[in-house]
Amino acid sequence: MIGGLRLAVDARGLDLPMHISGPTARFVVPWEDAPADAAIRVGWLDEAVPLPEPMELVFASGGMWTLYRAAGGYRYDIASPVFGPEPYRIAWFDPTYQTGHVWYRRLPAVIAAMQSPLEYPVDELLVTNLLARGRGVELHACAVVDTDGRGWLFVGQSGDGKTTTARLWTRAGATVLSDDRVIVRQCDGQWLMFGTPWHGEGEFAAPAAAPLNGLFILCKGAEDAARPLTPGLAAARLFARAFPPFYDAAALDFTVGFLERLVTAVPCYELVFRPTPAVVDYVRRMQP
Repeated sequence: MIGGLRLAVDARGLDLPMHISGPTARFVVPWEDAPADAAIRVGWLDEAVPLPEPMELVFASGGMWTLYRAAGGYRYDIASPVFGPEPYRIAWFDPTYQTGHVWYRRLPAVIAAMQSPLEYPVDELLVTNLLARGRGVELHACAVVDTDGRGWLFVGQSGDGKTTTARLWTRAGATVLSDDRVIVRQCDGQWLMFGTPWHGEGEFAAPAAAPLNGLFILCKGAEDAARPLTPGLAAARLFARAFPPFYDAAALDFTVGFLERLVTAVPCYELVFRPTPAVVDYVRRMQP
């Protein structure tokens, strides 16, 4: 379960013992006969009959994956030079991303490297698309739950100090849900932040959620100072640090509207800070 989203994965088609390792293992919950937000079957490419053929190029990531329209849904071709020029994994999802299939190429090197039926980037692609269909947003951020239960979200690009922030707060007794990717949702009228398996250098990845009481855009400087942001500026800053499906116009519209609601409900600041324990005390003295 990631971000409060239940992903039901049926990997019996692989006929392999699956020992999920690393941070992802913390997010595995026992199988329950309950509705899932997405149900995914996993198998081998040589047994995929029929395999959804790519019909139209939608987006080329420039990295591991390429997205096509295919058979009434979306097909992701995932490749790596380690496994040769052909995609070693193909994923297909229906337009709502509530059902899908993942097929692996049956190669010894692929089998040896396999750690999870939905290993990166399929897991994150699935979750970000589910979120963008009315559920929430994933942000480049560090989520901290303080000793008094208040939840702080420190948002930043790579190099802005998310992992440094996580370590400072951990030393001060707080709990860090993630030091790189955080999911934000509004559930039953309450704004919540969720840890994810996609951690940063500090490898903070907790399968938990906490109320969101204040949001800070990180900015390194020579002092500790929190400057209130207008809703418009806060929303723009957050969008630049979000992970919506940029190739989906409807998903982008939802994300923009979601961020606008978030910044009007939660106090937002630019946090100029020095990487010292003093910034923890500074934030604790605030009353957002």
